Amino acid sequence: MSPKIIPITSDDFEFVEDQLDDYNIKSKPLTQSKPFVGWRYAIKDGDQIIAGIMGYSSYYRIGYLDTLWVDPRYRRQGLGRALLQQIEHDLHDYGCQVIHLETFDFQGPEFYEANGYTQFGDLYYPNADLHELYFQKTFAE
Repeated sequence: MSPKIIPITSDDFEFVEDQLDDYNIKSKPLTQSKPFVGWRYAIKDGDQIIAGIMGYSSYYRIGYLDTLWVDPRYRRQGLGRALLQQIEHDLHDYGCQVIHLETFDFQGPEFYEANGYTQFGDLYYPNADLHELYFQKTFAE
């Protein structure tokens, strides 16, 4: 046998991810019905999507905020906060006690601080002069 590293397709990589899922579940049984449970919302003005959010719970009711976007013309009108509160509500109702996210330093980290998130990490990329910031929020019981 002579193992070698090769490029693979998305379908082949799905096999790799399935194997990791199987290992994780065998090592520590899920505390939720399936490995990933997610929620997606948008806000529309007429037919136009002007804001959207996606969050999910992973494996053990670990809450993630994955995507939050508001059209620049509609910012500072409470839309982002409303979407964030909806995802937080869903995650909390699902049994997540903590939600976390990552954002770049130019994407408005003060928004998350103003909404009760605490920064717990800062990864600096010198080649891009960019900080990737990590935030978390623990829900009150």
